[in-house]
Amino acid sequence: MGLVTVEFYFQQDIKIRKNLEELIHSAYAGNLGPEQPHEFNENLLLHGSHSEDNLDAISRIEFAPQGNDQITDYYFRLISQQTELADITNHLEGEPIPDHIKAAFPQLSQEDWDATFRYITLLLKLLGVRVVENEQ
Repeated sequence: MGLVTVEFYFQQDIKIRKNLEELIHSAYAGNLGPEQPHEFNENLLLHGSHSEDNLDAISRIEFAPQGNDQITDYYFRLISQQTELADITNHLEGEPIPDHIKAAFPQLSQEDWDATFRYITLLLKLLGVRVVENEQ
């Protein structure tokens, strides 16, 4: 019997996270190629799963540039409306907890609800990238 290599789930996850990190670093360096947002989504699906819900979400969201001649900002946004996801999560902070969420998490306070969306907004902003073209 030949040598069998066993790879644990967390090892696969580490490789996927490394791929995602490399793609984010490419964006930070201003070297984000046209195929890399698709590659990011594929790795994100590998991190989660290729469920119908995840595939639908991936098809509606993009990591896209917006800018002028010298500054380009990359951020996650809805494709259909070009609305930044962080803007949406920011507006959810302070909204009353929906009844179905209260039913699922009866101990959840309004403060915890608000903190959740503030944290998600901060994470989304953290993942955004600003590339500044230096004139030489």
